[in-house]
Amino acid sequence: MKKGKFIVIDGGEGSGKGTQIESIKNLYSNTVFTREPGGSSYGEEIRNIILKSQFAKQADAFTHMCLFFASRQDHMRNTVIPALQSGKNIISDRGDSSSFAYQLYGLEGNHLKDLFLSLRKQCLGEFVPDLYVILDVLPKEGMRRVQERYKAKGDFNHFDDRGVDFHERIRKGYSEFAKLFPDKVKIIDANKSKEEVLKSLQDVLKSILC
Repeated sequence: MKKGKFIVIDGGEGSGKGTQIESIKNLYSNTVFTREPGGSSYGEEIRNIILKSQFAKQADAFTHMCLFFASRQDHMRNTVIPALQSGKNIISDRGDSSSFAYQLYGLEGNHLKDLFLSLRKQCLGEFVPDLYVILDVLPKEGMRRVQERYKAKGDFNHFDDRGVDFHERIRKGYSEFAKLFPDKVKIIDANKSKEEVLKSLQDVLKSILC
């Protein structure tokens, strides 16, 4: 059986990736939509530790990276790999690209790059994503959207509650990830309207989910 395609849609806070993913869910059959951290029963429990613990903001880059990869390993083993092996496609809200941007750059753990690459190889193995789509948003615009989302839904986590310098570093991290894996990454300008971003996303996905 032909292996399915594995696509990660990623971006900084307020990039609109969650909104865009919801918009495409009914467009692609034979596709499993999932997320990181989370995406599996144990992975979701680790997600709660990462995002909702009152101590999460105190944790350093190394601690966060270990937690993210623990969740990712369970997600890959129990959700992603079985789906791909059965011929289904995977579209994941975030992936290892987030660890690169958030832990190596946002949390200033660039000294962990070799560890990241080692864990990535161990965790993903032959199931490396076929495509990463990065929704690139200016940090100030992203933070404006986060505040609007909070007022509307009360949806907020400790990554949202950080200074603009943190989000500037994350943006640089995604740019560096794209340079590291140029054949795997497509960057979309997410400062545009939702409709324009959606069209750009659909155009990119058509190239791989035809």
